Amino acid sequence: MKPEEIARLIREAAREEGSGQDAGPADRQETKGQLQSSPSKPEKQNQFRQNQIPPSSVSPSSSPENFPAKIFGTVNDTLTKVPPLTNVKLCEKYESCFDVPFLDIFKWWEEKTDKYKNLPLVRALCMYDRYFLLVQMFGRQDMLHEWLYDRCREVEREPDNCLDLWSRFHYKSTIITYAGVIQEILKDPELTVGIFSHVKPIAKAFLSQIKRELESNEQLKKLFPDILYDNPERQSPSWSIDNGLIVRRKGNPKEPTISAWGLVDGQPVSAHYRLRVYDDVVTQASVSTPEQVAKTTEAFQQSANLGTEDGRRWMVGTRWSYADTYAEVMKSGMVKVRLYPATDDGTFTGNPVLWSPEFNEQMKMEQGEAVYATQCLQNPLAGNQKMFDVSDLQVYEVRPETLAVYILIDPARSKKTDSDNTAMVVVGLDYAANKYILDGFNHKMDLQERWQNTARLYERWKRATGVQALYVGYESFAAQADLDYFHEQQKLSKIHFPITELAWPREGGGSKVDRVQRLGPDMRSHKIFLPYPTDDKNLTAAQRKMTQGYDYRIARKIRKKDQNNETYDLSEQLKEQIFYFPFGGKKDLVDALSRIYDMEPRAPSYREQRYSEPEFV
Repeated sequence: MKPEEIARLIREAAREEGSGQDAGPADRQETKGQLQSSPSKPEKQNQFRQNQIPPSSVSPSSSPENFPAKIFGTVNDTLTKVPPLTNVKLCEKYESCFDVPFLDIFKWWEEKTDKYKNLPLVRALCMYDRYFLLVQMFGRQDMLHEWLYDRCREVEREPDNCLDLWSRFHYKSTIITYAGVIQEILKDPELTVGIFSHVKPIAKAFLSQIKRELESNEQLKKLFPDILYDNPERQSPSWSIDNGLIVRRKGNPKEPTISAWGLVDGQPVSAHYRLRVYDDVVTQASVSTPEQVAKTTEAFQQSANLGTEDGRRWMVGTRWSYADTYAEVMKSGMVKVRLYPATDDGTFTGNPVLWSPEFNEQMKMEQGEAVYATQCLQNPLAGNQKMFDVSDLQVYEVRPETLAVYILIDPARSKKTDSDNTAMVVVGLDYAANKYILDGFNHKMDLQERWQNTARLYERWKRATGVQALYVGYESFAAQADLDYFHEQQKLSKIHFPITELAWPREGGGSKVDRVQRLGPDMRSHKIFLPYPTDDKNLTAAQRKMTQGYDYRIARKIRKKDQNNETYDLSEQLKEQIFYFPFGGKKDLVDALSRIYDMEPRAPSYREQRYSEPEFV
């Protein structure tokens, strides 16, 4: 639908007819439906401005071409500067625009401003009506939609200490970061604003959009000559993306009026902002590994030191994972969450709130279920993407007396910083096929270290009391070169044991996600056990019974040294990978655990006596 047609619909819906009667309910509903279905493209920059002049008006009772010339009382763009408003009550009363229905707002604007002739009141609208600022002053005719109008009103009513998680392409940055920051500066030029994104280039893109508007919008500059420079590049003390923007202000704080920073790649030192705006602090890069999530979360926490005692905070973003930094922020309770998915009920089959049905279907098709659920529905679990519930993991204080033991190895070929770990996990099966994590490694190893650690695990568990059978499985996709070396070392060391090459499916191939999901039934049946973090000075009742000759059965932490000689806990790493799967970057350990199903595991035949005894006598 063309902007001219949208303007016509709004005029017809909002103005009173010559007879003095409003349009009938049916007509208004039909018009409303046509307006709401109009935007069918993603959020974008204003496409309507020509020669730095805002676009045609969509005011209901005047022709589009009368704006903005009509506002400034001339058709040749000879603009008159507007003095600053001195009557605060005059400004504040325009907050009543919050209660005006969408289809009436254009008529309301005209009436309040005497058809835009009263320039001080036009200035007041710029300061207090964000929708007016966007549509009329910035020429954003792509925002002629009731859903966007409602979001502007909601944000205006409660701007601070909220986390706005909206679907992709639903104008959250336009309404909050772009228009919101400009509006706050027009209200208070002494304000200092820091825009924070995951990395600085993202934040600089937001600042660049604001900079272009303040440079090129001649109407805005004439309405606010006390705040905005005519030629900011020459007149402002600072007017650059790198060093920040400074508007006309009385004070001289060391911080620019607006500046852009990266959250994880260089926060400012000794800077304090009265308004911190966090937009896109979570990105795909920030959820690639649990370490990246922790790094982003810690950086966000540290940025609190960049505020002031009376400081304010806005947060804008899109979900990338159910375990991202936004999840931690929501868990902390420090913000009110405003969550708006792309559909009215937050499901795949719901009706789109902003897009056309055709564009919504296109997005689902192009993005796929997992991405659409996370990015558009703002619910990473909407597509059943969460594979495991880490609370399904069980803990054992004492391992069973008899076990069949499997050593499962997923090797990595490099010790480079960005390479995968070599994962080795030792799993014990009891008579009921419960699986106990007994031992293992998970760090970077070269070929020699892979052999040494494999042999070390084999020798230890071959001699372990209660081990009825011992098997070794090795990932076949990297096995051939390793196994040639292993066979050579077995001859030299006289440590001989068979090694099963692991492939899945039998004919090879298969994704890691497909392999790991086989753990699902055992997880949900509570059949996977991690060792209790035993404290020898505070044994449990069950463990104290084992101190009389059965100490080997007491659960112990699985602590190992990595390639940097730093200690890690294998159980904690496994829990972390299970929790983040499939969103976390590292999956080696949980993948190695899933390889037990390629070994055709067989439970030991011996039952402990206690299993045969009745529960009650």
